[in-house]
Amino acid sequence: MIKYSCKFLVTLAIGTFLLGIYGEAKLEGTIVINGTDWFDTEGRKISAHEGELARFGDYFYWYGSSYKNNPQGKFRMTAGPVWNGVQVYRSKDLVNWEYRGVCLTRPEKGFGKLGATGRSHIIYNQKTKKYVMWYRWFIAMPASFLMVATADHPEGPFAPLGAREVGTSTGFGSDMNVFQDDDGKAYLIYCDHNKPETGGNWRYAIRIDSLTDDYLNSNREGVIVFEGGNEAPAMTKYKGKYIALASGVHGWAGSETLCATADSPLGKWTPKGHITEQRTWGSQVTDLIYIEESDQVLALCDQWWIPDRADIDKSRYLFLPLRYNSKSGKAQMEYLEKWNPLN
Repeated sequence: MIKYSCKFLVTLAIGTFLLGIYGEAKLEGTIVINGTDWFDTEGRKISAHEGELARFGDYFYWYGSSYKNNPQGKFRMTAGPVWNGVQVYRSKDLVNWEYRGVCLTRPEKGFGKLGATGRSHIIYNQKTKKYVMWYRWFIAMPASFLMVATADHPEGPFAPLGAREVGTSTGFGSDMNVFQDDDGKAYLIYCDHNKPETGGNWRYAIRIDSLTDDYLNSNREGVIVFEGGNEAPAMTKYKGKYIALASGVHGWAGSETLCATADSPLGKWTPKGHITEQRTWGSQVTDLIYIEESDQVLALCDQWWIPDRADIDKSRYLFLPLRYNSKSGKAQMEYLEKWNPLN
């Protein structure tokens, strides 16, 4: 029988304890922890609301709007300059985010100084070698324009090219997102934030248009995904199906998430009902990204006004998995407090 001294046993116990602490700390550094504030690698709170997760080269990029110095969440022309440009962060593990600056600045004068932008989404055009950003510029209803900007690098600077018409009766669009298919074709999914010509309430239908080969304009098909009462759309392709999500129209607040699927981007789209609980756990989905390493879909969500009802820019984010069963055709989002999207 091997005998151990008391000193050795104490040393072994301490070593095992420290290994447990540092092993857990290392694990915590590689997984997403929902339900808490998130900070960049310099210790500053991440400010990238209504955002986009994209992957270019070796990095994931996170784009979104900063509402610093806009504590009440004002969002209209009369509120003055209520945003601070589109921010961009990058990461290799979806956890440690390095701030890379403002990739689309707010103009100091002229068109665009007043009002606010949001829903900035970026795709890369292999033919033109340009990064193309679609985003919304909101002045006051019904003046909600969908805009385009381009850059030579995913971190910008992006140069605005102006407003674009989409496949609505007026050409206006509201909340939007973009999707790039495996064959390189790109699509715009957006909210038809217009009143019917016969009068009545705002429609809030969700539509899809294909984009021109350079991604700079809409072909204006206006294919219906959701009939009405929805905003904040997102779209992906997973297990052979095209999946579209949208929230209810509740302003900056949590909303249950509605899902539809199709065999092609321009439909026909089949509704699948709500796929979340507890108003998407107090959040609103803003983007979807397919993660190749783990063969799963990550949903980026905004937890508006959480934890501070006095400052919209302090709102938190959720990274949540979107599940889809190709046999049953059932989709479902899941709340996980801790998980690793790459595994």
